[in-house]
Amino acid sequence: MPLSRRHLLAAAAALPLGAPLCADTWPDQPMKVMVPFPAGGSTDILGRMVAEHLQKQFGKPCTVENLPGATGTIGVGAVARAKADGHTLLMGSVGTMVTNHFAYEKLPYGIDAIAPVINLAETPNVLMVRTSLNVNTPQELVALMKAQPDKFQYGSSGIASSSHLSCELFKARAGVSAVHVPYKGGAPMLNDLVGGSIDFSIDQISSSLKLIQAGRIKALAVTSRARSKQLPELPTLGESLLPGFVASPWFCVGAPAGTPRPVVERINAALNAMLAEPAVLARLEGYGIVPVGGSADELGALVQREAAQVRELATRVNLRAG
Repeated sequence: MPLSRRHLLAAAAALPLGAPLCADTWPDQPMKVMVPFPAGGSTDILGRMVAEHLQKQFGKPCTVENLPGATGTIGVGAVARAKADGHTLLMGSVGTMVTNHFAYEKLPYGIDAIAPVINLAETPNVLMVRTSLNVNTPQELVALMKAQPDKFQYGSSGIASSSHLSCELFKARAGVSAVHVPYKGGAPMLNDLVGGSIDFSIDQISSSLKLIQAGRIKALAVTSRARSKQLPELPTLGESLLPGFVASPWFCVGAPAGTPRPVVERINAALNAMLAEPAVLARLEGYGIVPVGGSADELGALVQREAAQVRELATRVNLRAG
């Protein structure tokens, strides 16, 4: 969507003297979407969709580069150091954009090193328990935990992971206590939940859906804003027990800080248009991913809200991953 002359002039006025206004000619070289995780996961799937759409939209090659390591910090660092011209983008997440800044003591870049472009999508989390636990609602789980403090164990896919933070937020809001059992990934954690070695967890619905549908795990509620199309019979935790409770991992596109605002706006408009395509919506639904969209400023505000929440949580819970 072309920007108006008024918007371009306003953006130009905000740039430092001598900074080129390149929105009219951008992109003038191949683009790259950096995915800071291995191929195959949700971040990679979304990154490839972004690259495919930008290439089609702007007529320049757009490739995906996977640069995993240190929970995404290596790939994010590469984008933070890249030229701020809009040709290198980050396929980010709440973990890489926010949580890692509280999980690692010394990162070579700050939370403002990545300029927000668009909040692309989110994945609902689900509160689930072992099938042998005699509860069927979030209210019953909380009542049981209050009656027997510190007896129950919850699993997560690792320290400072989305499931770890979600469970700690649940504990804080519900006023309960439980012992944290961190795992090296979601798969072994789910295996132990199925086997009954741990009592409950909150994790992505996309990875637990088949186990829930097969009756091997009992789901109590989703932690997203709205009910999930994958499990429509489940209430949200917000509507059933904790008003306003939302804990959904989100995925975003970012750019090196200093990327010209008109370029950011062009990318944002292109990706909002992508999220309106029926074929894209169908693909996302197939993965259990919910489209979000919106402005770059809305993503920036979300980053600040999440940072404030995680910062407060870090005063009470050990989030240090290394």
